[in-house]
Amino acid sequence: MRIRWAGLLRLSALVATGGALSFAVFFSNCGGSGGMRGAGTAGTTGTGGSGTAGSGGTGGGGTAGATGTGGTGGKFMCTSSSSLTCGASALKLTDGHVLTFSADEWTPMTGNYCNASGIHGSKFPYSKPPSDDAAATASALADVDANAGNLKLTLTVGPGDYAGGGLAFDRCIDASAFNALRFTAYIASGDLTGCPFVSQIQTFEQRPLNASPPGGCDQDAGSCYNLPSAPVTLTTSPQTFTLPFASYTPAGAAPLGGQIVALQWQLTSGDAPDDAGSPQPSCTAEIRIDDIDFVTQ
Repeated sequence: MRIRWAGLLRLSALVATGGALSFAVFFSNCGGSGGMRGAGTAGTTGTGGSGTAGSGGTGGGGTAGATGTGGTGGKFMCTSSSSLTCGASALKLTDGHVLTFSADEWTPMTGNYCNASGIHGSKFPYSKPPSDDAAATASALADVDANAGNLKLTLTVGPGDYAGGGLAFDRCIDASAFNALRFTAYIASGDLTGCPFVSQIQTFEQRPLNASPPGGCDQDAGSCYNLPSAPVTLTTSPQTFTLPFASYTPAGAAPLGGQIVALQWQLTSGDAPDDAGSPQPSCTAEIRIDDIDFVTQ
């Protein structure tokens, strides 16, 4: 299969101009301090010490036992941010773990995640918008299967389309201590024949200034969302993929590891079968993603 990278880059530009890429970052205050566990058994809706549980207690006075900072068990609790500014403000990772969609990291009621390092954010879908004279042929849904403990992307692309989904962070992540992204993925249903699938890393410098929250790319001066991408060949069996940062292109969309604001996966309609005027293929698939970490090879 030939992946036409120039086409993928043009699609990234279309996302920027068409406003199709919708990053649903919910800046809700989860309470507590970043990455700390709640002391009670539920640990989902505490207000960061407003109850009578005290510090490290059993949460008897709190509504969900999330007020303690010394207990064990319960969900991780993160303090939200509304800025993606990198540099000194970035969350510098020493532990590369991102997410397993386990019950202590994922909160279905809010659609937010939080891990022990304080990485916090939400899932999001996106797809190519319909043109002025044609109905939409691309669609994307992003859900978390709490029973299976993984991210479920349901993607459809028609000729010339793209669709995807992923995880938005609510603050800039500095993963420069690592040099690769690792995750497991597989096709749960459907068929990707003729449709390239890629892993993409959204960097602060490629996120437009007019996004909410804003990035560092002037959308009036050039093309934004020119995201670093790496091909992924999926099968119907779960596989672990370890993709070095160096394998993501274009390489110029760096510094990659020091300014990560989202991770996403995209399906694109590929080349026409005979390159002689035949229509590009259409694909529909449900893709599962799990066990996401930054690692060093």
